Amino acid sequence: MNMIYVGVDLGYGWVKAMSSTGKRVVFPSLVGKGHDRGLTNMFGEEKHTLSNMNVMYKGENYFVGELAKESRSLSRIFERERFNHLYTHILLNTAIQLVTEGESGSVKLSTGLPLDFYGAQAKDFQQSIKGVHPAIEWVSGSLAGRTEQINIEDALVFPQGASAVYAALFNHEGKLTYPQYMNKGALIGLIDIGYRTTDFVVVEIQENNGFMPMTKLSGTIDDGVINLTRDIRQAFKVRSGGADLNEFHLNRVMQDERLTYKGKTLDFEDVIHSSKKSIAMNIVDRLKNVWGEESDLFDAIFLAGGGGELFEPFIQKPFDERLIKIQESQFANAIGYLRLGNAIFNHRK
Repeated sequence: MNMIYVGVDLGYGWVKAMSSTGKRVVFPSLVGKGHDRGLTNMFGEEKHTLSNMNVMYKGENYFVGELAKESRSLSRIFERERFNHLYTHILLNTAIQLVTEGESGSVKLSTGLPLDFYGAQAKDFQQSIKGVHPAIEWVSGSLAGRTEQINIEDALVFPQGASAVYAALFNHEGKLTYPQYMNKGALIGLIDIGYRTTDFVVVEIQENNGFMPMTKLSGTIDDGVINLTRDIRQAFKVRSGGADLNEFHLNRVMQDERLTYKGKTLDFEDVIHSSKKSIAMNIVDRLKNVWGEESDLFDAIFLAGGGGELFEPFIQKPFDERLIKIQESQFANAIGYLRLGNAIFNHRK
C-alpha cells in the first residue's frame, strides 16, 4: 500500500486538509455530542455528504463539522494547549480519513501551531499525534457504513504563517512563484488572518531560495473573524430584545447580511461593515507597532487566511494597496504544510 502524505490545518474556525493524492476538504472546526436522529432519517436525508458527519469514536457518538450545529453541546476548542483535547483528535482523524478516503492505514502528516504557541508546544503536539489512532465508525458522512483506523507513521509540526509563506513563494512543482522577490536579503511579510487569531511573520530570503523567519518581527494577534461574529451576535441580541443567535443563523447573517426575525427583516450591513473596519484597524495598529517603518522596506507583503478574504478591503489602504492576496488563501497553511512536509520526508529517505 502506497504511503500517503497529508497536510492538515486545524484552525479555530475551519479544518482544512489535503493529501498527496489531490483530495482536499474544508469543514467547520466543530464537534458536539451526537444523539438519535430518527426523525431526520425518516425523511431520507442524504448520508454521504461532508455536511452530515456522524461518527463513533472510543465508543461515544459525535457530530462533526456542519452537523455539530445540531448538537445540544456544541464546542470549539479554544484551550491554549489544544493538542490535549479529545475534540482535536476527532477533528484530526476525521480530516485525515476524508482526504485519504480510507485507502491508507499509514500516513505521514504535516500540521502546525500558531506562532506564539509553537516553541513551547510543537514537540509535545508532534508526539501526541504519532502512532496508531482509535478507529472511527462512520454512522453517516462521506465514509458512511465504514470503520477506519489510521497510523500516523511520522509527523511534522510547522509554525503557522511561515508555512503560508512557503505556499506563496513556491508552486506545487517547487518552482518559484515570485522570482522577483527571491534576492538574498530581501524581506517578505505575511499576514494570516484566521478565525480567532492573526499570525504575522517576516522572513529574510537566504541563498538557494531558502528563507529564515525573523522572530522579532513575527507573532500572533488575538484578533480575527471571531470578533466579527461577536459583534453580530451582540447586535442581534439588542435588536431582538435579548435573543441569542446560534451558529446556523450566524452563518446566514455573515453571508446575507440580513435575517428575518418575527416576520421582520433585520439588516446587519452597517454592523458588519463597521465591525470589519474596526477589527482591521486593530490588526493594522498591532502590526505597525511591531513592524514600525520597517514594513515600508519589505519587498512584498502577502495576505492569507479565511479572514484575509473578509478584511482585505479594509487592510489594504494602510499598507498602500501593496498586499498580495495568496490564491486559495484559506488553504495557504495546509498547502504549505503538505509541500514542506513532502520535501522534508523525501529528503530523509
